[in-house]
Amino acid sequence: MPLKIDPTPSGFGAGISGIDLTRPITREQYEEVERALSDHGVIYFRNMPIDDEHQEAFIRWFGPPNALAKQMSNAANKNPYFYDVSNTDENGNIMTEEHERRHYLQANLFWHTDMSMRQPPARVTVLSARVLPEVDAPNTEFADMRAAWEALPASRQKELEGLVVEHSVYASRAKVGYTNFNEETRKLLPPAHHPLVRTHPGSGRKCFYMGAHASHIVGWPEEKGRALLEELTEFATQPKFRYVHVWQPRDVLMWDDSCTLHRSRPFDDQKYRRELRWCSARELEAV
Repeated sequence: MPLKIDPTPSGFGAGISGIDLTRPITREQYEEVERALSDHGVIYFRNMPIDDEHQEAFIRWFGPPNALAKQMSNAANKNPYFYDVSNTDENGNIMTEEHERRHYLQANLFWHTDMSMRQPPARVTVLSARVLPEVDAPNTEFADMRAAWEALPASRQKELEGLVVEHSVYASRAKVGYTNFNEETRKLLPPAHHPLVRTHPGSGRKCFYMGAHASHIVGWPEEKGRALLEELTEFATQPKFRYVHVWQPRDVLMWDDSCTLHRSRPFDDQKYRRELRWCSARELEAV
């Protein structure tokens, strides 16, 4: 039986049903999910109570999983392919305002694409809801980099094609004043260079590739390059290019990092617990 796909009116973002991610999926199901992801950029599965084993098995269909540097990960998390996007510490307690990992994670409030500081970068991310706040659970917002690129005049597109951008985790964390990186991370995460404009392999459409990890334009004065990136990010994340995901318990959310930006939204993280489990599959080749 084919999957049921329920896209938004704009086509950016879609709900998927007719599949059970707590059980092994078939090649045919994977191919349908891959097509839906390519078509819609962001997809979600409701009421999907997966565990780490299910989530890792699912992400491996889409490419080799990313193993992260041990930087500000929850110490209770032993799987190198997972990251806790949570406001709890290694003992399961809500982190204080002064907690170092809370400081580090504040950068997720900026528009970004996962692992663009790596080479090769992430292609697909899966985020599962394990614990949500009882009230006012924060949304996750996405912006369509294909639609944003296509909205530019041809003359502006011509000016931007061929530019190369330096990405680094140090650039994104500097935005919140975080600089305390360990030596392992500094060795594993040197800055990476990526084209500002890429062609999305699944759809053949061109798109921006930027976000909070994007530091500056290679070969330009740094301030001039940062100003251009800020201008383009503001343009590309206008409400008309967005999909806003309203979380429900046991949601599994998935997106194509090569053609989207996303950001988390603030909530009362000193009162309510939120625990999301992150993993991603990287691209097969450097870009």
